[in-house]
Amino acid sequence: MQDLSNRFSDPRPIILDGATSTELERMGVPMSADTWSGLAALTHPDVLRDLHVRYLRAGAEVITANTYAAAPQHVAAAGFGDRAREINVRSAELALEARDAAAEGPAWVAGSLSLMAPGFRSANRQAPLEHAEGLREQAQWLAEAGVDLLVLEMLRDIEWSSAAVDAAMSAGLPVWSGFSCAVDEGGALMTQGTVGEPMPFEEALRAVCGRGEMLVGVMHSEIDDTGPGLECARRVCEAPLGAWPNCGTIEPPNWLFDDVMTPDAFAAIAAGWVEDGVRVIGGCCGLGPEHVRAVAERIRGGGNPRASVG
Repeated sequence: MQDLSNRFSDPRPIILDGATSTELERMGVPMSADTWSGLAALTHPDVLRDLHVRYLRAGAEVITANTYAAAPQHVAAAGFGDRAREINVRSAELALEARDAAAEGPAWVAGSLSLMAPGFRSANRQAPLEHAEGLREQAQWLAEAGVDLLVLEMLRDIEWSSAAVDAAMSAGLPVWSGFSCAVDEGGALMTQGTVGEPMPFEEALRAVCGRGEMLVGVMHSEIDDTGPGLECARRVCEAPLGAWPNCGTIEPPNWLFDDVMTPDAFAAIAAGWVEDGVRVIGGCCGLGPEHVRAVAERIRGGGNPRASVG
């Protein structure tokens, strides 16, 4: 299989998958108030494997194991702390099995690490180094299970994010760092989320980027906010850029799919990001396989999602 680092020398944009947790919800998997979809590898393995297959058949080259909410601190909140390694390994295995069954060309499996507070409750958030230690352990499990890279998701501060990136880098795999942003009522571009108070997005990027990541992404940000986020990241970070925005809102633990953008409309916006040099395109919460298919077809110029750029 082609080395992932070599794939970046290819001018074709890389297609990332879309949402995992919210798509599992669409497929009937109950979301947990403690660990969202983090237990799906135990409770609904066939559904999870099928979701990965759907993304591959839609044109995704990188699929993401369902480990966003499966760090030791997350699954412990649901009473499964003694099975944390098992859950992460099985989540990775299901993605790898899907790749073996459905990939028609080179494809890579990412392990997801996040700054999610256990149980969606900020009061449960651990101190930065303590949280990072859980991520370090999770990253090692995922590396041992055979994932090809690690994707850090919803980075949105300095202290927690810096510690999380360092924890991910310790596993020896390529790391994609994904930051979340939002334009506030005054028009300022700020970090988005609940890790401390919002801060200028550029300030967070300058403090956290440059730790050896393969890619910097603007992710789990509203589609309208993703463009400004990419412009900021282009000024600040030297790594290639990626975009995987969300669409919709959450009432924990359930996603609300009202007013989710149509696949064709999203693909048109994503094509503009590619024209501006963005190398990786995918989706986050609310955006599923049909959005990925539309993006793949649009930016690769034909009906075959894996066709070369025209």
